[in-house]
Amino acid sequence: MTRVWRLVLAAVLTTLAFLTVPASPAAAAGCSTRNSDGATGGYSVLLYCSGAGFITGYGSTLTTANQEALLLYQLYTVSGVDCDGRSADTTTGGYSVLLYCSGAGFITGYGSSLSDAAFEARALATLYADQGRDCDGRSVSRSSGGYDVLLYCSGLGFVHGVGSTVTGAAANARLAATLG
Repeated sequence: MTRVWRLVLAAVLTTLAFLTVPASPAAAAGCSTRNSDGATGGYSVLLYCSGAGFITGYGSTLTTANQEALLLYQLYTVSGVDCDGRSADTTTGGYSVLLYCSGAGFITGYGSSLSDAAFEARALATLYADQGRDCDGRSVSRSSGGYDVLLYCSGLGFVHGVGSTVTGAAANARLAATLG
């Protein structure tokens, strides 16, 4: 009788080894590019993604704009936080990107390039997804030797970051918010 059970167990394990099951419905979903266009400082790309709907990404190049949109979709599949790019603009020393994210509302990121600003906005959205810390860029100003980026974070208040570039100042402000 033991030999029969061993054969049955071996058959079941062999069958299970060849089955493929997606990790989650969102992981099996896909995106398709619907539109690309010029934006202040670069480009925007509009994707349609299963589950998340329309997602706009911004970047200095068409490639980085598409990557930012896909990375916003990845944030959605991993955390459930649904973000979409709303606008790109110039600011002191660089650019800003405005996202709208479910739960967090509007999030502004700053950078020396449009790609850097998109990255910083997405990084703030990721901070919300990972830690529940809701931070939004408020301003960029010149300071001695560089720039000062001001964020407002729920539970922390105003957080400053300084750097020789807007991107450096934004990254330092985000790091201060992460540690706060």
